[in-house]
Amino acid sequence: MNFLPEKTVLGQLEIIEVYDFYDKPVLFSCKNKAGLIFVATFVDSSEYAEIWFYAPVSSSRFQRIVKGEVELRNIFVDTEDAFVYQVEIPYKHNQGTTCHVVYCNEILDRYLPDSGEVIQSENNQDDNNITKVSTHKKREVIDFILQFSDKDIVEAPIGDLGFILFSLQETIDAIGQIKLGKSESHIIQQEVKQKTQLAISGLFKGSFGMRLEGTVYEDSLGLGESFLGQCLEEFIQLINLGANAYELPAKLNKLKKKTAFKYTEFLKALIRIGISKLHIDWASPDQKLQIGEIELDTVYKVLDVINNTKIRAETEIYVKVKLTQINYPGRTATLQEVGSLKKYKCLIGDSAIKDVETISKTQEYVATIQDYVILSSVVDKEKHEYELLSLKVPSSIETEPETRIPVSEQNA
Repeated sequence: MNFLPEKTVLGQLEIIEVYDFYDKPVLFSCKNKAGLIFVATFVDSSEYAEIWFYAPVSSSRFQRIVKGEVELRNIFVDTEDAFVYQVEIPYKHNQGTTCHVVYCNEILDRYLPDSGEVIQSENNQDDNNITKVSTHKKREVIDFILQFSDKDIVEAPIGDLGFILFSLQETIDAIGQIKLGKSESHIIQQEVKQKTQLAISGLFKGSFGMRLEGTVYEDSLGLGESFLGQCLEEFIQLINLGANAYELPAKLNKLKKKTAFKYTEFLKALIRIGISKLHIDWASPDQKLQIGEIELDTVYKVLDVINNTKIRAETEIYVKVKLTQINYPGRTATLQEVGSLKKYKCLIGDSAIKDVETISKTQEYVATIQDYVILSSVVDKEKHEYELLSLKVPSSIETEPETRIPVSEQNA
């Protein structure tokens, strides 16, 4: 059975665009040879036939429809001529299709779409469309566009694409963990993932575009901004900072080590798939559209900056140590953890200068050490640098008379 009616007053129809599909197109636009446009939707079925509504629309109204400016329900209950065509297409080919006028005020409510729904057209991915969709759906909406040097590419390898989406979600999750005040050292909790989850709701050309939507909109503070929206704002800022050697490290220190790791994996995934540029349009309900862009050469530069960025660890290290070496001119000290082979080669911070003016190799101390993580793509693991913040004699330990190290010998 052909889902397009034949030999009716509608004329010879051809599809313009399909908006919803369930075994067959169930919501689409079409036009006849005379250029008359209709928006059609499947509404019901009887024992003998399928029942469809065809709403006639002018060219100007059709442009508003595909931009998301007209609710789907209003396409049928508020037509320009106050009627729709009800088309009944029989299951048996030897029976003729019927088509008759139904006035808008006579349409049964059960035949109509829910309020608040709009058409999402692949042929209109402009700013207005995405912001309207976001407001109507009360969702965070992202158009995530991978651009390639070959403009004709309209497909992407599943493995590489999956890696991009996986690392994107993990980056947003990591940001969410910090936003909720959770420890970055813990596995990201389900509570966070439920608030930050993204889902694919459509694909489009451009070179390869995906529409992503948040699955939960939660404005817990009543500020007109969802939790996911706050996380996406941080992510867009990361993208737009590019390889800024001052602001990018500052942002990563705010978002902590886990976010830096996940963002690094995301950037590597972009390189792996071979983009020339990533373009992101992000719309939040009733908010102005925000845009993020990063080109391939900038991605490489960002990774260089990250690989030379010290990320301050979430907690300081408190450990009992002994001195093994100190260099006053270089302001470094090597401390060994008592009862362990673990050594900390530390830069001596300003706050610890007085603590190391006189120091003994035989004395045990309690050191406060700031740990910094440096991401290294070369060895594919983190490296650490340490800063000595303080060095104190434990009050509970009775010690033998100390053997002080003269400064002249300590620098040897």
